Amino acid sequence: MKTVLSLKNVKKSIKGKPIIKGLSFDVHEGEVFGFLGPNGAGKTTTIRMIVGLMKISEGDIVICGKSIAKDFAGAVGKIGAIVENPEMYKFLTGYQNLLQYARMHKGIQKEKIIEVVELVGLSDKIHDKVHTYSLGMRQRLGLAQSLLHDPKLLILDEPTNGLDPAGIREIRGHLRKLAREQGMSVIVSSHLLSEMELMCDRIAIIQNGELIDVQNINDFVHQDKVSSYVFETGNLGGKEQWLRDKWDAKILDDGFSVDIAREQVPVILRSLIEYDIEIFGIGTANKTLEERFLEVTAN
Repeated sequence: MKTVLSLKNVKKSIKGKPIIKGLSFDVHEGEVFGFLGPNGAGKTTTIRMIVGLMKISEGDIVICGKSIAKDFAGAVGKIGAIVENPEMYKFLTGYQNLLQYARMHKGIQKEKIIEVVELVGLSDKIHDKVHTYSLGMRQRLGLAQSLLHDPKLLILDEPTNGLDPAGIREIRGHLRKLAREQGMSVIVSSHLLSEMELMCDRIAIIQNGELIDVQNINDFVHQDKVSSYVFETGNLGGKEQWLRDKWDAKILDDGFSVDIAREQVPVILRSLIEYDIEIFGIGTANKTLEERFLEVTAN
């Protein structure tokens, strides 16, 4: 896969205190890449270095083959970004805001403005004043603004902040479409881990300025060899203590749950049948991204 962004042993110190301690990872073409970490872990500092708002102390950041240290304009020219909340001229219409931004780049035609407006779903409201926009509409306008110059890399810091569930779903759909249909690389930093699980292909987790892990989202969430299984049963016939002693089971109102390897499921089933316990269903309760995230950042 083509590498769009590469961090190479990136470090940042402020007043002699190390904030970012040697981050190295790649982001590939056409993927949505999640950037996770507890508050104060260094996510926003790293993003600010990638987009050129903060100087790197050591290391290098390469975007589409261009080094920020050696060719700053060439590198950051490939980026579209929203860091925190998008700022707009509220007394202008959405379209007028995009016209103002288009003047900062060469070669952006009105056809391109119409294209990105349609892409983010603002065609019906683009000629309304921005002060009438909901938060979700302002987020979509900010996304349109960041896409005007056809960036290869889109970076969004908390893009769903303050949005209702419908707005969050819309933004997620737009980002997945950009990655899938246009081959754009998207980096998203967010505290909404349930959304990140639905949105991202891979994730990087940092803590205290250090890289903890970079993994495919499904591999990260489902990497445990042991899974939690829920057995829905009839009356357990006094076998509750046996289940606790033998399988470390948790007794529920309508059955029990156990953390076991997949191969042990038929063993339990045979025992339940032997004890004439009715079995109505078996399901898995896999760990969520939030649960796995809390596990790896617990220390």
